[in-house]
Amino acid sequence: MKTPGHAIPPPIRLRLTRAGLSILFLFIFLTFPLSACTTQKATVQVPISAQNFQLNTLITITLYDSEDQSLFPVVFDEIRRLENILSASLPGSDPDRLAQNAGKEYIAVSEETLTLLEKSNAFSDLSEGAFDCTVGPLVSLWGITDGGGRVPSEEEREYALSLIGYRNVLMNEDGWVMLKYPGMKLDFGAIAKGYIADQVKDLLAARGVRSAVIDLGGNIVLLGNKPDGSDYRIGVRDPAEESGDYFAVFEKSDMSLVSSGSYERFFVQGDQVYHHILDVHTGYPSETELLQVTILSNSSMDGDGFSTTAFLLGLERGLALLNSTEGVEGVFVTKDKQVYLTNGLDDDFTIVSDAYTLKR
Repeated sequence: MKTPGHAIPPPIRLRLTRAGLSILFLFIFLTFPLSACTTQKATVQVPISAQNFQLNTLITITLYDSEDQSLFPVVFDEIRRLENILSASLPGSDPDRLAQNAGKEYIAVSEETLTLLEKSNAFSDLSEGAFDCTVGPLVSLWGITDGGGRVPSEEEREYALSLIGYRNVLMNEDGWVMLKYPGMKLDFGAIAKGYIADQVKDLLAARGVRSAVIDLGGNIVLLGNKPDGSDYRIGVRDPAEESGDYFAVFEKSDMSLVSSGSYERFFVQGDQVYHHILDVHTGYPSETELLQVTILSNSSMDGDGFSTTAFLLGLERGLALLNSTEGVEGVFVTKDKQVYLTNGLDDDFTIVSDAYTLKR
């Protein structure tokens, strides 16, 4: 049972395959009944699937109740459109235009950007500033990618920190936006992928799809359940193993699952590992006892925001936040392979690896 507390912050070249999935962070077990045809209409026997590399990750869309492959380019075009608007690294995007005009003038931005700003600010308030979409200067400074990055100097780090502050994102009466100081940059990396996953779900549902799995490389959205009425089985990646094996399984339908962890992007310098989840108070990668946080929620954007926020807050504060928030559950994995669950998950989650211990 949830304790009274927080509500979810308000909003704000194509390769086709059949039945194949490549999952980066969460694993989907695709079991499908090979039923015979009815006398009225042929039953779809095998799901169809398409993959594309976008958002700097492998995206996989799997449809269980449709054979309409024309849906895939529509989905990938929409993802590309949203990426072009929201990505901090693409010239002409809203974050890029805001950075170019920081400290100079207000500019018009898209409804999508306004939605992400509103949701990001809600998470910033909820986390007492640990979550902050103005982290862009710090992200650029560290430049952490898979195996790449650098440790900035103290002077560089302090300057980047001076530019971070979500309350310095200003909006005028016309709804135009300005970053208050030159050098400020937005980075929606902690929330945009979830927003895009939700938009893909809505797009497919509007076109009659009732059973699908949307995988945006760590953001899994389950549309409905499988056509036989059963839940999807989702495996959660073992955060301590580079092999990509899973350590636990959910059985769920019609919801979002998002994992965040220090294993996703990092580089090594000397004997120190530096991961990509940055602490806006210290300017360094977050230092907590956590390896991974997985969030279950109705909205993937909420899952994105809560997974990052809970990771930054650490085990005790992160658990307390989720246990006081309706409609959100979580799994916390610590560096010593202890697993902690929020109050509503006991019947939905199974550890399948002997290396992990469930703590009550």
